[in-house]
Amino acid sequence: APMPNSGKSVTVRGPLASTMSDLELSYRVLAQPDPSTYPSSLFSPPRKFSAQRNKVLGVHKQWIDRSDPIVQDSFYQALKYFEHELGYKVIDISIPLLTPGQLAHAMTIMAEGAAAHRSSIYALTPANRILMSVGRQTPATDFLLAQRLRNLIMQHLADLFRSHPGLVIVTPTTPNAGWPIDEAELSHGVTNGNMQIRNMEYVWLANFTGVPCIQFPVNYVQGVKGEGLVPIGLSGHGEWGSEDALIEFGFDGEKWLHEAREGGRAMPEAWVDVLKF
Repeated sequence: APMPNSGKSVTVRGPLASTMSDLELSYRVLAQPDPSTYPSSLFSPPRKFSAQRNKVLGVHKQWIDRSDPIVQDSFYQALKYFEHELGYKVIDISIPLLTPGQLAHAMTIMAEGAAAHRSSIYALTPANRILMSVGRQTPATDFLLAQRLRNLIMQHLADLFRSHPGLVIVTPTTPNAGWPIDEAELSHGVTNGNMQIRNMEYVWLANFTGVPCIQFPVNYVQGVKGEGLVPIGLSGHGEWGSEDALIEFGFDGEKWLHEAREGGRAMPEAWVDVLKF
């Protein structure tokens, strides 16, 4: 449903779910167009994917190499299962200007956020005040150049999808297995621009270009601090309008988690099966 936001071109909302069945149901409810709101009224209701789809996964290896070794190992183990057990074709692709594109994405978020908080910056936390203050210094020329770069990357993605029908571009969700939280950060917040950019190594692409994207866990590792396991995710980026095909891809990802990964899906320690009561 339409909601107010402070970053109109980079604010994306989607369902969060613990199973693919729940995700599909949530998506079909959330994606219903609102006839009273523009541009929601321009979209058609989602329909279940029924045609046979091409199973093609695109991998930019040099980009994957930027992630931590444990993330790479988890990513390629799942990719091997998709290729050899589920019949996917894995191809090499390249996406240009990744580093400038990510910086343009971050600058766009900050500039749009700063424009929306012209008089209310002091209602934010100290860490976000710093971000918005930096965003306010963005020259209009730089903002426009960032959008030109955005358009260029979208044109390249469009060519990839045109050349490889059914293509799903796969990456890790994040380049690391979580970001440990220090005690002081719980009460005072944190400002670490380098780490924030690092965490968005892969997620910026969908957020900046508008392609639909799905994430699901492919492995679990012990956290650096505290107890419990931290999930390592895989992201699948599809062509604009291919949400239903990505849902099918997500169900295949669930097969890996339940049928191929050693130990299967890790459940939270506090999880309770209420249906057994």
